[in-house]
Amino acid sequence: MFSKRFFVVLGLAFVMALCMVSVSLAANMGIVIDGKRVSADVAPTMENGRTLVPVRVISEGFGAKVGWDAGAQKVTVNSAAKDVALTIGSKNVTVNNTGKTLDVPAKIVNGRTMVPLRFIGEVLGAIVNYDDKTNTVNIKYFTTMSGTLTIGGSTTVQPIAETVAAELMKMNSSLYVTVVGTGSGDGIKGAGSGQYHIGNASRAVKDSEKEEYGLREHQIGSDAIAVVVHPSNPVNGLTKQQVFDIFTGKIKNWNEVGGKNAPIFVQTREEGSGTLSAFIELAIETIDDSSAITGTAAPHTSNGLVKQAVANGENNIGFISLGYLDSSVKAVKVDSVEANAETALAGVYPYVRPLNVVTKGVPGALAAKFIDYYTSPQGFKILEDESYLPMK
Repeated sequence: MFSKRFFVVLGLAFVMALCMVSVSLAANMGIVIDGKRVSADVAPTMENGRTLVPVRVISEGFGAKVGWDAGAQKVTVNSAAKDVALTIGSKNVTVNNTGKTLDVPAKIVNGRTMVPLRFIGEVLGAIVNYDDKTNTVNIKYFTTMSGTLTIGGSTTVQPIAETVAAELMKMNSSLYVTVVGTGSGDGIKGAGSGQYHIGNASRAVKDSEKEEYGLREHQIGSDAIAVVVHPSNPVNGLTKQQVFDIFTGKIKNWNEVGGKNAPIFVQTREEGSGTLSAFIELAIETIDDSSAITGTAAPHTSNGLVKQAVANGENNIGFISLGYLDSSVKAVKVDSVEANAETALAGVYPYVRPLNVVTKGVPGALAAKFIDYYTSPQGFKILEDESYLPMK
C-alpha cells in the first residue's frame, strides 16, 4: 500500500511536470502580428498561468514607442492614443493616467522587460487569440480597421499618407481613406475644424496653433529640403550664405556663384506651405530673421510644381522635399554637403525638418491606428522607400 508521503511526492512531481510543460510551451510559442511572425531575443515565459513577452517586441510591432527609466525601473509605452506606464515588480499600471491592475507584475528577464501578453495587446487596442494546436499567439492590430478617414494638408506628407492608405485599405476591405494635398496650413486648420480626421504638416506645429485648435502633434519622421537647379547648370554647390543671398534677392546672376552669365529666377512655395515655412526658418532666419524670400520669386502650390518649374528653366532655382528629388533636377551641395538621407540622419546637412500629423485632441481608434502605422516596421520601410527619414 502506498504511503501518504508517496502521493504528496507524486503530486508535487505532477505539478512540476505541468510547470515544465508550460515553460516549454511558452519558450516555443510563436507570435504573429497581423499575419506576420515576429521574433524576440528573449523567449516568452510563464508566470502564474500568464504568458509574459518582451514589451518592446509587441509594442513596436504596433508602432508604439517604448521608453525605459532605469532609476525608477519604469517602462513607458506610447502610441498615438495610449500612454502606458509600468513599474518592474509592481501590479500597478496607468493607461492614459488611469490606474489599472495587472494580475502578474512586469519583470526583467535577460535584460528585457516582460509583461503579460494579453494585457499589453488589448490595452493598446489589439485582438489577442491563442491557437493551442500550433502554440501560436495571433494578434490583430492593423487588420481590424473599418470606417472612413479623411486626411489633408502637406504635399510633402501626402505621398507617404497615400501609400499608407493603400496598404491599410488592402488589409481591410471595409476601410476607406481619402488623402488630399492642400498645404500644411490647411492641414492644421482642417484638423482643428473637423474637416480632416488627420492633418498633415511638414513643419513644426506652433504652440499658438495647438492652443487655438486644440491639436495634438504626432511626429512620424523627418525630411531634408534640397536646393535644386536645372541639370545643365554648372553650379554644383553653394554655401549657406549664398543660398540665403540668392533666395533673398541679393545675388541675382549665376556668375556671382561660379555659373554662367545669366539671371537667376527663384521658384518658391505658396503662403501656408510647410516646406516654405521650414525653408525660411532653416535657410533664411538662421542668418537674418528679419529677411524674407525675394518678392520676385515665382510661387507654386506643391513640391511637384516647383520641381517642374526648375526642370523646365535652365536658370531657375528652387527648393523641394528630398522625397521629390529625381533626375529631372539637380540637388546642389550646401556647404559641401550632399542632400541625402545619410547626411540628414547624421545631422550634417543643414536643412532638415520634422514631418508631423495632427489631430484634434486624442485621436479616435481608427485615426490612431493609421498614425501608428507610420512608426511601425512597415511604416519605416514606406518612409525610407519615399526617401524620407523614419523615426528611430
